[in-house]
Amino acid sequence: MKLVEIYKAILTLPPDTVIGEFAGRDSVAAILKALEDDTISHILPIATFAPTEYGDFRILESNFNRMRNRVQEIYGDKKSIFPLVYYNNFDMWSVINGRLTDYLLKKFGFYTPCIGCHAYFHLVRIPIALKLGKRIIAGERESHDGRIKINQSAEALNSYKKITSHFDVDLLMPIRNWDNGDDVEQLIGWNWEEGEAHQTCAYSGNYSDIDGTVLYEKEKITAYLNEFLFPVCISLGNLLVNNPDASKKQMLDELKRRGCLL
Repeated sequence: MKLVEIYKAILTLPPDTVIGEFAGRDSVAAILKALEDDTISHILPIATFAPTEYGDFRILESNFNRMRNRVQEIYGDKKSIFPLVYYNNFDMWSVINGRLTDYLLKKFGFYTPCIGCHAYFHLVRIPIALKLGKRIIAGERESHDGRIKINQSAEALNSYKKITSHFDVDLLMPIRNWDNGDDVEQLIGWNWEEGEAHQTCAYSGNYSDIDGTVLYEKEKITAYLNEFLFPVCISLGNLLVNNPDASKKQMLDELKRRGCLL
């Protein structure tokens, strides 16, 4: 759906409706955990893809129906999960994560699309959140049974939250400190192995060596977050809010105008 179409579709939703990231197992767990909060009664789940993802996207509907049944089982009619919405902005993903690869390598000495990709997921939902309860639920976790993902490091998660806060949107991460995947599976209520029943990304594992060891330098990531990702996302977010149909050229022109690529 286009953003303007989503705006029309949500006109009848309660104004306190919270946006729920809908992707894999952790996002479902985050939604279920967030519903334990008495201030959250209505959730609009939004599925957003990157252009690098592939696989059976129809599985999302099955996962969504299971989640909805689980919510009904726990809360009856006290909590509402609205129909799943699909919204992507591949031009924005490209500007953040693909088009400027040479610039990123020269300036920061490393490249991974994964951190910017997660920022993109949260960024494109901001205009919708602003029309509703100004809150977004995300299934980010700092540790996955001891495994570190640099796109979910403490520094990255703090940066995502800083980006949404700039727009007066609260990024809720209710399972951020959950390390044990068994706790996630227990909450969702059915057997769902991590990484299964979900589309795959072509860049999966790109920041680790052939044996799966994660390789990164915290100083370089911190510089990337502060000097590139934050200002770029703020500029693109402002553009998206004011011009939902902005082209890739307009996005790049906006970054140049604001001096984001110095």
